[in-house]
Order: sequence, then structure tokens, then C-alpha cells
Amino acid sequence: MYLATVVAGCAGCHTPMGPQGPDMAKMFAGGMEFPEKWGTWRSPNITQDKKTGIGDWSDEAIATVIREGKRPDGSMVIPMMPYMRYNAMSDDDVKAVVAFLRTLPAVENTVAGNKDIKLPPMPPMPKPAGTAPAADPVEQGKYIANLMLCADCHTPMTPEMMPDMKNEWAGGMEWDMWPPGMGTGKTVSANITSDKKTGIGEWSEADIVTVLTTGKKKDGTMVGPPMVIFVPLWSQLKPDDAANVAKFIKSIPPIVRKNPKSTFKPGGPPPPGAPPADGGARQGRSEDGTDGREVDRHGRSRDRPGARRHPEGP
Repeated sequence: MYLATVVAGCAGCHTPMGPQGPDMAKMFAGGMEFPEKWGTWRSPNITQDKKTGIGDWSDEAIATVIREGKRPDGSMVIPMMPYMRYNAMSDDDVKAVVAFLRTLPAVENTVAGNKDIKLPPMPPMPKPAGTAPAADPVEQGKYIANLMLCADCHTPMTPEMMPDMKNEWAGGMEWDMWPPGMGTGKTVSANITSDKKTGIGEWSEADIVTVLTTGKKKDGTMVGPPMVIFVPLWSQLKPDDAANVAKFIKSIPPIVRKNPKSTFKPGGPPPPGAPPADGGARQGRSEDGTDGREVDRHGRSRDRPGARRHPEGP
């Protein structure tokens, strides 16, 4: 449960939106829609419903789609499902995630397919190694950061809509299309390499733990979307995991890359529990210091579940 609800935050993408926010009667039942320049993606139903969910999938089939992106019929899911990162998940951890998914009540919810997606095909994934990370704290942190999908948001895209791996962790990913009611403007992910001028090289490990678990940056301002969506989940990170992620992030080589500031403005008032406008402490989840969407300690969103790839980060 910890990996699925706290570290990876599966409910954020796999819960549909209703008129007043996330439809919690359909938690994990898919249908979250997010407009992108390359099409509108919709998350699938991952409850145990056999008709519209994954109730008739084998444990092996579920593990395969998580780590390799391949469905039982051989087709590939779109890379909004971050199987490229989850490919590194250990055998024990993927079994734990599958076991948790088996506990989800069946919810019948038919989700429209992703028919208008215009993305280049992804190269096939290798068979997962399935091994646990080394005991070294930095390697442990790298493993958890992978499952948290930090690099997915903090790596810019090439004109061909592929991750620019030369600038991995250096930020610059942009989003300017949001679900109705979430807000307007552009979010740009931050450079979280150890560069002292354009990254977070001046941050301490404690500063990084603070932004991960509270959303508060070194300068006292709050993160914005999409990171703000995950902070309430990450506030439940095990202390050793949070500390190891910070150690790993501090180990990332510096990359000089100055990214533009975000212009995102939230739609509507902050949800209950949001910090005051002066940046008071909060359990929100937003990357540019604006409004976030509150999620409880069990990973249940109290407002709008967020889409994965939309952060400004620290």
C-alpha cells in the first residue's frame, strides 16, 4: 500500500473528476482526462471490476503493464503511464503493488480510449532486472525518486516529444493546459541539479526533505502544480526514504540551465487546509507556489487529483 498510495500516488491519475472535484466514489476507477498538445489522455480503470477494470488480469499481467507498459493483448499503454521508470521496480515491490491493487473494490466505470494521441512510439523496455537497490543511501534514494517520478517532470522534452536526457533533472518541462477548473497559465519545472546558480546547489538535504514533505521551498514560498498534488502523499514518506531521496538529489551533477518562471494561477479558492497567501505551512501540492489540491494521508484526494507530469518543483 505504501508504494502505491504514498510513493507513486496512483490515485492521483486513476480517479476521475466530477463537478465538485475528484469523484471519490470512483477512486482508482480511471477516467481522469488531461488535455495535452499531443492529445487528451485518459487514465484506465485499475479496480478489480472484471468488465471495465483489471479484475480478470493475472498478477503477472499487472506486473508486466506496470514495469514494461505492455497489456495482456500485447498492445502498449501510452507513456503517461511511467513504466519506463517503474521498469526498475524490484520483484518484491511490484508484487506488493499488485497485492494492493487486488484489495481495491470493483467499480464499474467504462473509460473512453485514447484515440487521438500523437506521440512517437517508445522503444521496447527490457525485461526488469527485478533486483532491490544496494544498501547505499544514495542508491536507495535514487530508487525511491524513480518511483516518485521526479525526473519525469524535471526533464525537458525535445521537439520530437522525447525526454531530453542531456538535461535530465535540469527542469524546463512546460504545461499550459489543465483540466477544467484547475487553473490557468503555464507551469515550468525547476532545475533540481546541484548547480548553485540555476539549480538547488545551495539547498541542504534538510531543505530538500522539507520541500518534499511540506511543499515549502528554501525561500519560504510554496511549490505549485503538479508537485503540490503529491506533497500530501509524500508527507507520509518514511523518514529514511525522504532522507535518502535528498541525498540522491544532492548527488546529481550540476547542469547550468535557467528556466522561465511559472505563471500558473489556480482556478477558485484554495481548498480547506491550504496555507495563507503569505506562504504559511501547508500540506498542499503545487510547484510554482500557488494553490494546490489537498490529499489525505491515505492518498485520497480531497479536491482534484493531479496529473503526473506537471511540476515546477523546488
